[in-house]
Amino acid sequence: MDVRNQTAAAAEAEPKTQVPLIETAHVGKRFGGIIALEDAQMKCYPGETHVLIGENGAGKSTMVKIICGVTIRDTGDIYMNGEKIEINSAQDANRHKIAAVFQELSLIQELSVAENIFMANEPLTRFGRIDFKQIYKKAQEFLDQIGLDLEPRMLVRDLTLCQQQLVEIAKALYKDPDVLILDEATSALGEKEVKWLFAMMKKLTKEQDKGILFISHRMDELEQVADRATIFRDAHYIMTFPWGQLGNDEIVEHISGRKVALEDMERPKGSDTDIALELRHAGKGTVLHDLNLKLKKGEILGIAGLSGHGQVELLHALFGDGEFDTGEMLVEGKPVTVHNERQALANGIVLIPEDRKNDGLILTRSIGENITMMSLKEISNAGVLSGAKEKKTIADAIKRMSIKVFSSDLPVGSLSGGNQQKVVIAKALATNAKIVLLSDPTRGIDIGTKSEIYRLMVELTKEGYSIVFYSTETAELLMLCNRVLVFYEGRIAAELEGDQVTERNIISQSIGVGGEQQ
Repeated sequence: MDVRNQTAAAAEAEPKTQVPLIETAHVGKRFGGIIALEDAQMKCYPGETHVLIGENGAGKSTMVKIICGVTIRDTGDIYMNGEKIEINSAQDANRHKIAAVFQELSLIQELSVAENIFMANEPLTRFGRIDFKQIYKKAQEFLDQIGLDLEPRMLVRDLTLCQQQLVEIAKALYKDPDVLILDEATSALGEKEVKWLFAMMKKLTKEQDKGILFISHRMDELEQVADRATIFRDAHYIMTFPWGQLGNDEIVEHISGRKVALEDMERPKGSDTDIALELRHAGKGTVLHDLNLKLKKGEILGIAGLSGHGQVELLHALFGDGEFDTGEMLVEGKPVTVHNERQALANGIVLIPEDRKNDGLILTRSIGENITMMSLKEISNAGVLSGAKEKKTIADAIKRMSIKVFSSDLPVGSLSGGNQQKVVIAKALATNAKIVLLSDPTRGIDIGTKSEIYRLMVELTKEGYSIVFYSTETAELLMLCNRVLVFYEGRIAAELEGDQVTERNIISQSIGVGGEQQ
């Protein structure tokens, strides 16, 4: 029987004595000819964390954006505490005490932490001006209250991506919402910050009877927080179940509509003699110290460690964004100078950044323009853009990456998160650079797209590419890397190879315990 007809299971999953805190019924939404949601439903009760799961583009994010007024539904109804309500704007959602945190940050980079938290709620002086003294004082009190170590006066632009995500969460918590939506809100957080958030979620639901709608593609996270779950697939509601009722294999089967087994991936060892990239005693300010590493031709070199220990800075420095100020860098045995991205590309180095929305794409430009924007030289003749080469490059990229798109002329922002990431990768590969720097490339990506990216990485090594792969998911490193460098306080704490690449060794080296590698 099709899982879409499993209404009995959904009924059994509901608490018997409560009215839903937030409920949607028969919700539909189209974007032109694209169906984003069709006759979909969801119920979240007081005191529960309700997780929404499904592949990218399944309808989860569209549903929560409708609930918080970012997207206006075409059909269907929304209820709170059993009463029908209208949400047609973010202001409507605020009025009903609904707050959301999305993977795409909504912060104003040029304003301080405090100003972002108090946005549109700033305390005023008796002359009607913003009372900055009160803003900073109240912000510090609130951050202390929720247990976040952030400096209220710091500009958001000077914070790490992880810290910016914490500000986004604090901004939502300050509104004291009855319904808190967390859409991939952990994707930029480190282990310590995720533990803080989960403790806060437990306090909100179990002590204050709030409701939380939680979206994540990390099964280990769902297992820690979920009370009940709703599955979406292909823009449709599939089923709701109490967490623990289904095994992981069953959940994956319902998400995909087919039996899916994560295959064992090849761990490319690379060449025994050819070195694609080398650093000798490289350093960068106070964040990277005395780095010595070799990237073999045809290997996937893993980069591990807790968030904030220099891994992201390493990849950006290799790409000429915040260059090394000490040491030496060699490409294929020859010393090179990389002061900017143009020089990096000239030396065959390309970066796929961790923040695809802000650093990897121009969301308002077309899919095709995004794919070719870094390879204009390759698709030009004597400085004149070749339309034929451009079309072929775009078509080849879409085919190779299996990008689900109706037209390459559509804005890239109209794609799901997984397909956007495919465009970022396609853009990098179009440069023909053979040294590819991957910074947490599967962050916020569904299990199906992750598997596609894994297979692509292995295929690229067979074609002569060499990959530096930073991931916040240890399981990915274990699956794909025969060699892993573990970072701790800006240094390479350990180089693990072969049988040494274990979760235990990576974690112990990440927290500075070290010791014998087993």
